[in-house]
Amino acid sequence: KARTEAVPSTPVPVEHAIAKSYKSLKFKPESSPLISIVIPVFNKHLYTFHCLKSILDNTSSELSYEIIVVDDQSTDETEKMLKTMSGIKVITNKEIQGFIRSINLGVEAAKGTYLMILNNDTEVQADWLNEMHQTFLEFPDAGMVGAKLVYPNGMLQEAGGIVWQDGSAWNYGRNGDSNNPDCCYARAVDYCSGACLMILRESFIALGMFDEHYAPAYYEDTDLAFKVRQSGKKVYYQPNARVSH
Repeated sequence: KARTEAVPSTPVPVEHAIAKSYKSLKFKPESSPLISIVIPVFNKHLYTFHCLKSILDNTSSELSYEIIVVDDQSTDETEKMLKTMSGIKVITNKEIQGFIRSINLGVEAAKGTYLMILNNDTEVQADWLNEMHQTFLEFPDAGMVGAKLVYPNGMLQEAGGIVWQDGSAWNYGRNGDSNNPDCCYARAVDYCSGACLMILRESFIALGMFDEHYAPAYYEDTDLAFKVRQSGKKVYYQPNARVSH
């Protein structure tokens, strides 16, 4: 009798497995959105996929929003992946612009009353966008709002930012317990990181948008926070908007 041996299956690359889900991301088109979510990307298409999927899964349908992805000349599967999705606006830079210029270009195409600036290496958690928006309603002097940033292991990355007298900066509570009571109430802060920021679109434009002096990136968020305060408003940290970064 012939001996039958099991033929080992060939592992499916994770990229191929996830690619089957690309078309499942269908966002509702909005002609007059309340919020414009601007996401700059450069390669790391799987980061972008999970970021977009987390938005789709964790954003209240009561809020109207649009998604603007600014592709900064990615050379991986980013372009192919984005073409399979519906209900998002994609801007492809003709040449590499960097983070700051990509955000500013995305803002020029935005229609929302509010801007939500979001990194593609983030995954948002339940009710995040509503909590960010609600902060402006609860604090009339709010000019800009940032989220609680946590590492994938759940440890705290940032509960608002501190700027010292010499201009150096630090993330409050970094590497600590993300559920520490000191990090679980909304309050005014020096700045919040640009990985997740909400601001009125007209305010962002009036304040000069992200200053290209800091191109390609870093400290532009701190600079904007100081301009917000100079305009008479405050920067708030919102712990109920939890974002993995």
